[in-house]
Amino acid sequence: MVEKQKYWYAARVRDKQEFAIRDFLQQLKAELDIEYYLPTQFVIRQLKYRRKQVEVPVIKNVIFVRATKQAACDIPNKYNVSLYYMRDLSTKGLLVVPDKQMEDFMFVMNLDPESVSFDNASLAVGNKVQVVKGEFCGIEGELATIANRTHVVIRINGVLSASIKVPKAYLKVIS
Repeated sequence: MVEKQKYWYAARVRDKQEFAIRDFLQQLKAELDIEYYLPTQFVIRQLKYRRKQVEVPVIKNVIFVRATKQAACDIPNKYNVSLYYMRDLSTKGLLVVPDKQMEDFMFVMNLDPESVSFDNASLAVGNKVQVVKGEFCGIEGELATIANRTHVVIRINGVLSASIKVPKAYLKVIS
C-alpha cells in the first residue's frame, strides 16, 4: 500500500543553489504532484556604478517540499536533484513540518519578510500564545521577550525559529 498523505519536509540544498532547485521543482510539480516553498525577499545591492534590486533567499540553503514520502524520496533519488532532507533526531525519520506551522510561517513571510527576525538556536520555552488582533491575527507560537519587547516565536522544529513583534494586548494564552 502506497501512502497518499502529503507532508511538508525541510530540505537542505547546496550553497547558492536555492533558485536552481526551485526552478527544477517547478518542472517536476505536475509530474510528482508536489508543492514547494522557498522564502525570499528583495534587497538592494550596490554594484560598482549602480544599485540593483535582487531576490535573495531568507534562509540560506533551505527549501520546503510538500509531497508524499515516496515522491519526496524520488526527487533526489530518481531525478538526481541535490536535495538533502533534514532528519528528526528523535524518530530518525525525515523531519516533518506540521501544516499549521508551515501555514503560519508562509503567512508571516508573505506579509512582511523585512520585519521578521530569525534564530536557529532554540529560545527558552514560553507560554503558547495566539495573536487575536492586528495583521498577524490567527498566528500561534510561543511568547518570548527579546530586548524587552514582546515577540511571538514561530518554530519549525529542527530548522529555525522566526519571531515577530506583537503588542501584549494582541495576545491570548492558549494551552
